[in-house]
Amino acid sequence: MRRGQAAMEYIVTYGWAFLVILVVIGGLAYFGVITPSRWVPERCDFGAQLECKDYQLFTEKADLFFLNNFGKDISITGVQMRMDDGSLSPTLSMTDTVGGSPVTTIDISAGATGDVILTLPSAADLTAGEKQQVTLVITFQRNPGGSPHTLTGTVYAKVKES
Repeated sequence: MRRGQAAMEYIVTYGWAFLVILVVIGGLAYFGVITPSRWVPERCDFGAQLECKDYQLFTEKADLFFLNNFGKDISITGVQMRMDDGSLSPTLSMTDTVGGSPVTTIDISAGATGDVILTLPSAADLTAGEKQQVTLVITFQRNPGGSPHTLTGTVYAKVKES
């Protein structure tokens, strides 16, 4: 009978200690002393066929550098942003990297890289200095004259001031 009581006291003592540790960690996380996003790495994932080689998020734009692994030339015809409520934004404005002028399509040859600069909507509400996630839906077609396809991907990075 005494052995059961000793085992129960042992379990309860360590149970209380474990509970106190969890409360302390929870309090530190709640008040911002521990920020999990500090240890989560930045990433850009659109799959293996449209590989994201480089990326930057700014408060008002996104700069994405893609490698075309489709095996055929592609034309990016539109990009939309998935908002927090699940809806899609209107088609985002794409910019030419050379002249800085708006373009309607961006062509990327098979095996080549292409730079896509997007003007983000004000509803994106990105804050400079924080890591944030942006979900983009890219509409493209394989050239010549292929049917349109969509590809959804995410960019999780520290937002920089525009």
